[in-house]
Formats: sequence, C-alpha cells, structure tokens
Amino acid sequence: MKQLLFMIITFLLIGCGTTETDKTQQPPENQNTLDSENSFNDTFIQNGNSDTKWSVSKYDKLKVGDIETAFNTARAKDPTVTLPMTLPPQNIWDNYSSSEKILYLVNKERCDRGLRPYEGIDPKIENETGNYADYLKNHPDQYAAKPHEADGRTPWQRMAQDAGVIVNSNADFFQYGENIASLSVGSSGNDFPIIYESEAKSVYGWMYQDKGEGYGHRNFLLAKGLVENSGFKNMEGLIGVGKVTRQYRDGGFFWTQAIIVMDGFDPRSNWDNDLADTIRVDLYR
Repeated sequence: MKQLLFMIITFLLIGCGTTETDKTQQPPENQNTLDSENSFNDTFIQNGNSDTKWSVSKYDKLKVGDIETAFNTARAKDPTVTLPMTLPPQNIWDNYSSSEKILYLVNKERCDRGLRPYEGIDPKIENETGNYADYLKNHPDQYAAKPHEADGRTPWQRMAQDAGVIVNSNADFFQYGENIASLSVGSSGNDFPIIYESEAKSVYGWMYQDKGEGYGHRNFLLAKGLVENSGFKNMEGLIGVGKVTRQYRDGGFFWTQAIIVMDGFDPRSNWDNDLADTIRVDLYR
C-alpha cells in the first residue's frame, strides 16, 4: 500500500501536579509561578531554530514511548528545555480524550520550561471549537480560503457569540486566539487509512515545525503574562479543543483528514464557569 502524509498547520492565532485530584479542590502545589514564567525567554525563536521532522513512524500505530521519542528528539535541539517529555502509562493515555491529550502535551511543554499551566478545558469553548471543526469539515473550500474565518467570523467573535467570552468584561485581553492543525493521509489501496495520534502530531507541529509560520503556533502554546485572577493559584487560561475526521476520494486515492481546532482565552474572576466542569489532567515526571 502506498501512503502519503502531509501536515498543514495554519496560524492565527492549558497543575503541574503528579497525582489525580478532585476537580473542585486545589491541585497539588504548582512550582511554576508568575515570576518563573516572566524569566522565560524563548531563545529557540530568538535564534531562529530550524524545524525538526517527526522522527518516528508517520503511519503506524504509536505507543507512548514512540511519542516521547519524537518529542525528545526535538527537545534535544531546543535550548529552552532540559527535561524529557514523559507521558502517562499507556492505559491512561489510551483513555484520554483528544482534548485531554492536547491539554497534557501543551501543559507539559509549558511546565517543563517554568511556565504556569493552562488551567484546563472549558466546556463552552470545547463546544465552540467542536462546532467550528465540524464547519471546516463540511466546507473544505471555505476552509482552504480562510481557515480561521471560514464561517465569516474571527476566533474572538466565535468565542464571544458561541461561548460568551467578552474581552474586558469577563476575560482579559489575550493576543492569541486559535491554532488549527490539518493532517492528511492518502492511500492507493481500497480503504481509508487511519491517522494515529493526530493530537500528538499536531502539538508537535505547533512546537517544533513552525518556523515557516513565524512560530505563531508555538507562541500561543508558550504564551506568558496571563493575568492571575481566576481559578486556582498559578494556573491561568482556559482552552477548548475540537477534532473531526473527514474521509474522501480524490486523484485515485482514499484520503483521511484530521482537523483539530484549539481556542484559548484568559478568564477573569467573574467568568461564569463551574470548577467541577473544568477538565484537567495531571502531569507525570
């Protein structure tokens, strides 16, 4: 079977504890603070570091050790991080949702550099990004023309209208709004191929294959300066992740496309969220 893989990532632009916790209780003490965050400088970007290709199989089913290998190969070339990427045990990872996988990987990248973690996944943003991912799936031409405004709205307009995020009212200004990843695999066989671990490949692309996009996706994932005025101490920012899969035939190939949308914002203390509904994942050392 002949297979082709390409990744399209467009830009417009979630504690660092180690145990499971009750969602309504303060997570384990997070060693990263606003001070440690402010001391972080992304010399990877300042030095203009080149992209590092995904170093393990693009097509086969992957285990957590494979994902760690890919990330650690790239981290070895990144002067901003000295700790290894570590994932949960395989049975835990396999039970994570797509959103939880992305939240884990993003917060691991943040915490291992001294940044405060994003607090979690907000159900309202989860719903908003899921709807937009569906829209992109069903309107491929509009997606190709304006990936972040395919429905005629900006990410900030969608978060305001669909999730109630109002900047300078219940949210502080946050310059980043959205990351989108599109991964496609084509097969000359007689069936649609499977894209394994598209979540890990998306976060990897945003972090380590983003030079051509001006490192915009990476800047979103490693954003500093979120205002400490909501949720738990030393955790700030909420995200939502939507993922859809599209299958189609073109040029004699069977194609599978995974589309992942990640939106984020900086809530204020009056953000109408229930801590029991916020999705969090704990990190492993």
